[in-house]
Amino acid sequence: MNTSRQHYTTHLALGAGCILLLAGAAPLGTEIRKDGYSLRPPGGFLLTRMELFRDTKSGAPTLPATSSRALSVALVDRSGEDSASMLVSVVDGTFQATPAGRDELSTAVMRHFTDEIRLPMALDRAELITTAAPRVEVLGTVRQEGQLRNVLVAGMAGKGRHAVIIFSAPSGRWADLSPQIRASLDTFKNDPPAGNGISRGVAGAAALAGALIAALTVWRHRRRERVF
Repeated sequence: MNTSRQHYTTHLALGAGCILLLAGAAPLGTEIRKDGYSLRPPGGFLLTRMELFRDTKSGAPTLPATSSRALSVALVDRSGEDSASMLVSVVDGTFQATPAGRDELSTAVMRHFTDEIRLPMALDRAELITTAAPRVEVLGTVRQEGQLRNVLVAGMAGKGRHAVIIFSAPSGRWADLSPQIRASLDTFKNDPPAGNGISRGVAGAAALAGALIAALTVWRHRRRERVF
């Protein structure tokens, strides 16, 4: 009788595991707490050397320098050209997850790729997320040195300070990584500093510019070094 119960319990556990997998449950890594925010990266993403970003112009975008901004953390999930990356930049200023914020961020993303990076981006969609961690997600694809990559730019809502998170991965891996990426973004929390932030538009676009330059510059460097 006890053996039957053990078998029944085991089958329930296996069934529950299958249900979670089918439902898209995604494994996440150890929580990161830094610069007034916390989040759990996708499983397998590990912090990489920040010195790789010293010459990427992160924190020094072409927009007027009206607020402080900086790259906070950089993570990759493997070595080689098929690796995925995650960058988090923090900027002073308020960003709101609203329809206006969605339009503003998507416009800034397209303009920056076209005018500053000169790397054409095909925009797939811009989405307003109001549950879990409120944010605006802009998803598109870029082709660099023959490789097609998906890029997701997430402007996280915050008062006084907010984060811009960028994920980049080869298009062939995106379907597998997407559930983990969305689950990771849902864990984001911030603790903005007291005081008035600067204009939402200037702060958000400025952080975006620095983070995108960092992401693409490091990607190119690591492709040449064959370590990314």
